[in-house]
Parts: sequence; structure tokens; C-alpha cells
Amino acid sequence: MAGPEPMAEQGARQGGVPAAPRARWRGRDLRAQPFPAVPAAAASDPAVQRETLARLREWAERDAEAAIAWYLDDKRSKRVGSRLLQGFAIACAVAGAAVPLGTAAAGGSGQGWGYVLLAVAAGCKGFDHFFGMSATWMRDIAAAHALRTELDAVRLEWAADVLRGRPSAADPALLLEPAELERQLALVARLAGSVRARIEGETAEWRAEFSSNTSELQGWGTVPGVER
Repeated sequence: MAGPEPMAEQGARQGGVPAAPRARWRGRDLRAQPFPAVPAAAASDPAVQRETLARLREWAERDAEAAIAWYLDDKRSKRVGSRLLQGFAIACAVAGAAVPLGTAAAGGSGQGWGYVLLAVAAGCKGFDHFFGMSATWMRDIAAAHALRTELDAVRLEWAADVLRGRPSAADPALLLEPAELERQLALVARLAGSVRARIEGETAEWRAEFSSNTSELQGWGTVPGVER
């Protein structure tokens, strides 16, 4: 008895592919999805052609979903760290100003503790600046939204192309028209290219920010008037 039709083939016959499951990765590294094999028969066999095209689209969508999920997960950790540092800095700054005033009103001297608390507040701000908690949080949100917008746009364009109802698309025994095949392959390439460009851009921005912060930190440790 024949088994169930492969999911990719079912999606190809219906003009689409099944929704990509939640991407998984190990640790904190964002890994590219395995590229699907493209059999030689895809150029002459309509069924193989459609299944291969569906697998290519699914590959591009899974890659985009994995990147979106990674940025959203990274955003959550950076949001927690940023809020903790900002909140602690505000509390220490307020306490650093209030403690000397309170102790002075009581007839004591708490100026030293005020300096300590203000230094801790400045340290929290410096830690946030150097490790980019707040900045990375904002960039993660922007990257996730940009990738989601591009993914939705590609899906809508693919659906519009399928719904135009050309004879080759409706008949699984026919090869797709060259123009239709080129359009769908262009959508796959566009989505995959958008994901790679976004990741490379974020990586370059992070490296530039890290180098700038490192140079700034080294500058703080330089004693004026002392040559190295």
C-alpha cells in the first residue's frame, strides 16, 4: 500500500510548502540551514521540478525563521540585562545624592558613601555601554522586524504568483513555464540574500562597536603625560 505523499511534494502540488517548524540551534551560534540537494531530473521531470522548488523555498524560509528566532531570543536576554543595569544605575545615583543630604541633616557625614554609590552608578552605565546591552537590544528588535517583513513579502509575492492560475502551474504533469520558474527562483534567492545581508551587516556593526569600545576602554587606562 502506498504511503503518504511527502510534505514537500504536497506543498508543491498545492502551490506552496508547509510552514517551516521552529528553527533549532545549538548554544548561542546561529547556524545556516542545510542546503537541499537539486537532482538532475529536476530539469525534465515536472514532479521532481516542483518538489525541488518547494524544498528550495522551504530552505530559504527556515533560514529566515532561524535568524528571526535567534534575534528575538538574543533580544530577551539583552533586554533583561539592560533594564537591570539601567535600574541599578538610577537607584545608585539617587541614593548617592540622597545619602549625603540625609546624613548631613541628621548631623552625620555620609559624603564618602555618596561618592561610592555614584561611582557604582557610573560603573553600571559604563558596563552597559561597553557590552552594548541597550544598543544590541534595539538592533535585535530592528533586525527581527526587518527579516519578518521580508519573509512575509516573499510569501505574499509567491502566493500571488501561484494564484494567477497559469496552465503549467495548475497541471502537475507539465513543467513550469521558464518565466514562472525564474520568478520563483528569484524570490528564493531574494529571501536567502536578505537574511545573509542582514546577518553580515549586524556582524560588521557589532565588530566596529566592539573595536570602538575597546579602544575607548584602553584610553581610560592611559595616564596623561606618561609615554609608553
